[in-house]
Amino acid sequence: MRTFPSILGIVVLLALLSGAGVARAADTLIADEQPSRIVGVRDVTTRNGVVSGTLVNRSRKPLRDVRLLVHHTWFWKNEQKPGDDSPGRVDYYTAHGELRPDGSVEFTYRPAPPLPDRDDGHFETTVEVVGWTEIGR
Repeated sequence: MRTFPSILGIVVLLALLSGAGVARAADTLIADEQPSRIVGVRDVTTRNGVVSGTLVNRSRKPLRDVRLLVHHTWFWKNEQKPGDDSPGRVDYYTAHGELRPDGSVEFTYRPAPPLPDRDDGHFETTVEVVGWTEIGR
């Protein structure tokens, strides 16, 4: 019964040798308690189911792969008698690419699957930053 541990050891060794799962040594994944101090979100709009906005780097370090929490809150047309199944949801989206110090970059996100088109209420979408990678830290 030593076959399984041996095979597992070989698989792990091959993964390490191939570089799988190895991040660049100079980059650090950040998840801050107050991310808006470092990365801001502004000018968020939702048009035809597409969410777009601008990310602003408030730090002096270049950032990349900014992780966003996209919250699609559903408001019933009649909040006194809401339906049984709210279509509201939360999505995560990573805005890939570099965000220079004190710079800004636009992002566009298309929810998949798309938000349902319904006449018994409407969505309000908000976006907040939940993490990023700091380059050269």
